[in-house]
Amino acid sequence: MKLIMRIIKIVALGFILAITSLHCFSQSNNFFIPQNIQKAFARKTRSSDGKPGIVYWQNRADYKIDVALDPKTLIVSGKETITYTNNSPDSLKHLVFHLFPNMYKKGNMRDSDIDPADESDGLTIDRVSVNDVELDEKARNELLYTEHTLLKMRLNQKLLPDKQISINIDWHYTLNRNSHIRTGAVDLSSFFVAYFFPRIAVYDDIDGWNYYKYTNEQEFYNDFGSFDVSISMPQNYLVWATGILTNPEQVLSEKYLNRFKAANQSNIIMHIIDTADLKLNDFTKANQLNVWKFKAENVTDFAFGTSDHYLWDATSIIADKQTGRKALLDVAYNKESADFYKVISIGRQSMELMCNSFPASPFPFPKITVFNGLSEMEYPMMVNNRSYDDIHSTIDLTAHEIFHSYFPFYCGFNEVQYAWMDEGLTSLATYLFVSKMDPNFATICFVEEYQPEMGTTLDLPLFTNSSVLRRPVYDYLSYPKSALFFLFLRDVLGDDVFNKSIQEFISRWNGKHPLPYDLFNTISNVSGQDINWFIKPWVFEFGYVDLGVKDIAQLGEKYNIIIERLGNYPAPINLKINFQDGRTENIHQSAAVWKNGETNFVIETSIYKKIIKVQLLDEYGIDINPSNNSFTLNRWRLNNSK
Repeated sequence: MKLIMRIIKIVALGFILAITSLHCFSQSNNFFIPQNIQKAFARKTRSSDGKPGIVYWQNRADYKIDVALDPKTLIVSGKETITYTNNSPDSLKHLVFHLFPNMYKKGNMRDSDIDPADESDGLTIDRVSVNDVELDEKARNELLYTEHTLLKMRLNQKLLPDKQISINIDWHYTLNRNSHIRTGAVDLSSFFVAYFFPRIAVYDDIDGWNYYKYTNEQEFYNDFGSFDVSISMPQNYLVWATGILTNPEQVLSEKYLNRFKAANQSNIIMHIIDTADLKLNDFTKANQLNVWKFKAENVTDFAFGTSDHYLWDATSIIADKQTGRKALLDVAYNKESADFYKVISIGRQSMELMCNSFPASPFPFPKITVFNGLSEMEYPMMVNNRSYDDIHSTIDLTAHEIFHSYFPFYCGFNEVQYAWMDEGLTSLATYLFVSKMDPNFATICFVEEYQPEMGTTLDLPLFTNSSVLRRPVYDYLSYPKSALFFLFLRDVLGDDVFNKSIQEFISRWNGKHPLPYDLFNTISNVSGQDINWFIKPWVFEFGYVDLGVKDIAQLGEKYNIIIERLGNYPAPINLKINFQDGRTENIHQSAAVWKNGETNFVIETSIYKKIIKVQLLDEYGIDINPSNNSFTLNRWRLNNSK
């Protein structure tokens, strides 16, 4: 009945709604909309006001996993049950799985060099059953096909709309020792384990199955689901993971259990394991293997870190002022990592800024762990961060990776195609936070590397599909260019309106898969402002920023300072005026002065304060032609024309 009603609803919307939607959306925005996305608006899975469409759907995969890591052999072995729900209107003939450990498989392509010793046989599937019917060798050969990091499973019977399928898989692979790429061994007895289990790829309303091969360049796009994960590790190996530890009494020895429980309630920073405790080596129950159990609801991924010699700091913060809900922040780190002793306080301050400053929205998850690994990578409720000699880099990195909790994990962005969405918003947030936490060292991420390439053939439009990009272009678009776009848009709208727009976007799209258009339309809808004049050049066009001081003219009792826009990217004006008496004045105008396509903007000031020089301040170093940014008056020119 549910399926019949859905079909009736879709048919009832019919041809008229489809044509109206396509016409309205394309005409009002006046910028490029790919055909596959136009069809989604026509089908009403997306709406032009930025809300999920009236027939929006997404599929779901829930995982129950038992996994073990042998620290000596580095064998990761597991058993999992996947319950997959087809919420789409389509009947699925096959399923697609990601086998991310196959990036290390011999002969496979990758975008990073690895130690040859880390090449392996990839992920080996030992057993598969479908709806409790085990596939024998013949059936596996007929139904399963593996290519690089993708596994295609043909189904004997189609998975119909609103139906579920249960898949059981046993598997194993060898964890990488020497080439730590977002996952792998950290030292002889510390490990960060991610992308370790077979998972079903996203089937969405835009592209159907997302057939992307993981080569370590792009990041990820996964469906939301629940995770019930048991991790088996030898005695005195501590485990930190996505989700809530549900059995601390069964794995932690009493002293550390009491500290752990206290930290979950305390707003002070506690040392669950300090340097003195390391000598005792009595962290866990005295079992040969301890099974750590974690549960996470409505997340897109699961990762864990483990060590037998890490320090452990923790504190809790008020994550939601209205409800009083708390979130646990904990940090696991090597005693030799001098900067990590400060990460707990850096992380706490960062989270408070997230909740109260930008986006001024409750921290979305019940906990977050910063693990001292060898990477700079985010996961739901987990961060794998390297150590730095420079504490300023540690502040920047800690704030950046924790903020990713909002994007892409609370709102499920497609990082494979639109890396600039989550990295841009996160880089904006990082800049805002570091401006308060470490103001002398606040910079836009990668902007110095990007500056020489601004306006060149490597400076592609933001909307360029991330899956076809390679570094350094991938970095230019994903981080500094997108951060500047959001920073200048925030300036146009004002901090409060921008925050409200992002808050509403989070509310609409948490647990879902928003597109860039959903973000743009939400901001326009909430702000009540036309922002397409700004979006079109910055997101969809080649271009650059070039402002110049064109002239200073005296008209009656005023000086007219004429600012010229030579580049097609609208940018804010920051003008410094030097007067003859030694005083200075700074004038700021947002990029909104170029809203109607103006190429000149006039700033007026009184002739009774005689100007000797004006200068455009290029705070972010993005004006491609600084030679026209200043104007010096060697003599006073009178312009008596009417």
